[in-house]
Amino acid sequence: MARFDRTIPPGGEGKITLEVRTKGFQGKLHKTARVFTNDPKNAQVIIGLKGEVWAPISINPRYARLTGSVGDKIEQVVHLRGEKKEPLMVKLASVSIPDKVEVQLKETEKGRTYDLKVKNKVQTQGTYIGQVKLTSNYPEKPEIAIRISGNIRPLLEIRPKVLSFGRMSEGRLQQLKQHGRAMTRSITVLLNKGSDLKIEKVALEKALFKVATEEVKPGRLVRLLVEPILEKIKPGPNEDRLKIHTNQQVAQPLVVPISLEILQADEDSDEDEDDDEDMDEDLDDEEEADDEDGSELDEDDGNND
Repeated sequence: MARFDRTIPPGGEGKITLEVRTKGFQGKLHKTARVFTNDPKNAQVIIGLKGEVWAPISINPRYARLTGSVGDKIEQVVHLRGEKKEPLMVKLASVSIPDKVEVQLKETEKGRTYDLKVKNKVQTQGTYIGQVKLTSNYPEKPEIAIRISGNIRPLLEIRPKVLSFGRMSEGRLQQLKQHGRAMTRSITVLLNKGSDLKIEKVALEKALFKVATEEVKPGRLVRLLVEPILEKIKPGPNEDRLKIHTNQQVAQPLVVPISLEILQADEDSDEDEDDDEDMDEDLDDEEEADDEDGSELDEDDGNND
C-alpha cells in the first residue's frame, strides 16, 4: 500500500510512504514501487524497500504442495523452528482432508524444531486443497495453519481436453478460402512418467480437420497441429472427434472433441464482427497469453508464495 503527496511545489519536498502487510511473511523481504511523475527527465522512478520479518516460528516451505503422477510416492516435509529462547512445543490439532493425505508430526530437535510430513493418499488423477492445523505454546502464535494443495496428474495427459476454434461469419470463411489463410490450434500429448511416448495413429471421425504431428521432447511431449479443412466447413456447428492412439497402455484412444461454428447470415451482425475480430488475432498461430501486472507495487519476495 502506498501513500504520497500528489502535488509538490517548485523547490519543495514530498513524501511517499510505503506500507507492507507482513501477515504470512517471514524472513527477508524486498518490495519495489514505481513512481510516475510529470518530470520529463524522471517520468518514472523505482524505489525499493528491504527488511526482514521476524516470526516466532519459522515455517519452510510455507505450504505443502503435492504434485506428481498417479502411482508416484508424493510427499513433502514442512520444517518448523522456534525462534524464541523458550522451548517450542507443537501438537497436531486437525487435518481437513484426512481421506486425501496422511500427516505425521515429528520433533527433530527437542524444544526447537519439528518436521511435518504430508503424504498423498489419492491414487487417481485430480486436484484437492486443504489444511493442517497445529497448536503451539508460543502466545504470539498459538495456532499454525499449513495449507495443502494436491495435483495428481495422469500418466498420459492431453491438453486441452476440448479444442474449439470459436465462431466466425460466413463472409470471413469465404475470405479465408480465397486467400488460403490457415487457422491452427495445437493439442499437447504429455507423458508424465517415462520417456517412450509414440503417437501411432490419429484419426478424425468426420475428417473436417487435418492434423500434423510435431515431436517437441522426444519420448515425452508431442504437439498435434490441428487445422480445419475449409472446403468441408459448412454454416452452423462443425463438430468432429479426434482419436489419438499411442504406444501407452492407459486410456486408449485419447479422444478430443473439436468444434468450429460458422454463423449464418441472418444472425446478429454485431456478434459476427466481434467473433471475426477474435479469429483475426490468431489465424496463423496458436494463442499466447502475456501476463501483465497493472499494479504499481511490485513484489519480489522469495520467502512467500
